[in-house]
Amino acid sequence: MVVVLEDHADTRAALSEILKREGYDVFATADGMEALDRLKIVPRPCVVLLDLHLARMSGEDFYRRQQSDPALASIPVIAVTAAPPDQREGLGSIPVIRKPIDLDELRFAIDRVTSREKKAGPAS
Repeated sequence: MVVVLEDHADTRAALSEILKREGYDVFATADGMEALDRLKIVPRPCVVLLDLHLARMSGEDFYRRQQSDPALASIPVIAVTAAPPDQREGLGSIPVIRKPIDLDELRFAIDRVTSREKKAGPAS
């Protein structure tokens, strides 16, 4: 499962459709709190695609909360944003896909983080 956390409805719908065609189950929302709740439900997502502008909290706030929860911290995150680098400092070294989205770059980033997670295994 891929969680798409994106505030723009058209972008959220397009990403969801593309990922479904790629064979992923998708949960999409603009609400960071809803996404945090969803991450705690089985099946565990293989990756979160994170925009920085969200309902109820920023993408950086979402990321900090996710990383501070031991049960959620190992879920990979890819930032998908048009924000310039100086507005992404709170995200550390996670992969960033710049908008407008290059689908090949997105596929590569998802494959890279999900294969890394498979090698490491889920957190206990």
